[in-house]
Amino acid sequence: MTIQPIRSDRVSKKKLFIRRFLLALAILVFAVVQNTDGLFPTFFGTRALILIPLVTATAMYERDISGILFGLFAGALWDITADGGSFNAVFLVMAGYTCGTLINTIMRNNFVTHLLLSAVSVVIYNLGYWIFHFIVPGLDKSFFILMRFYFVSSLYTIILSPLIFFFVRWIENHYRENSFAL
Repeated sequence: MTIQPIRSDRVSKKKLFIRRFLLALAILVFAVVQNTDGLFPTFFGTRALILIPLVTATAMYERDISGILFGLFAGALWDITADGGSFNAVFLVMAGYTCGTLINTIMRNNFVTHLLLSAVSVVIYNLGYWIFHFIVPGLDKSFFILMRFYFVSSLYTIILSPLIFFFVRWIENHYRENSFAL
């Protein structure tokens, strides 16, 4: 039986704190960039929903419980500036938990998995938002809005998600004790 020195335990806790602090700071910065007009370029009048791939990537590395907490934080920041109650917080909590659990149980943590999970999450988010805010109230031209706004927004977000994945991976590799496994 070997006894680990106290110093290595302190170093690993310090790296864990720094890593999670940087991820929370990234969520805060991405929320400001996403929700403030003019800070991030639009594509055909639509914005990228960059918090969804960020929560997905974070949950893939931090796993389910941390994915829930980071999803709640990102969703709460998003809900501050959005209409619709707590739709964003609830969705990002579910996305964070689902992605973290899938990586923990049946999927591998890699770029292709992130692209798949982000794409599915973005499409589900946009369809759910469209259904609850356009179909249920019975607004006219709902299909046109889906194709003109939400489809383009999904594509824009999916195209940007690899950059977000590599950003989160850099943070995780730089501030993790066993970075070779990632």
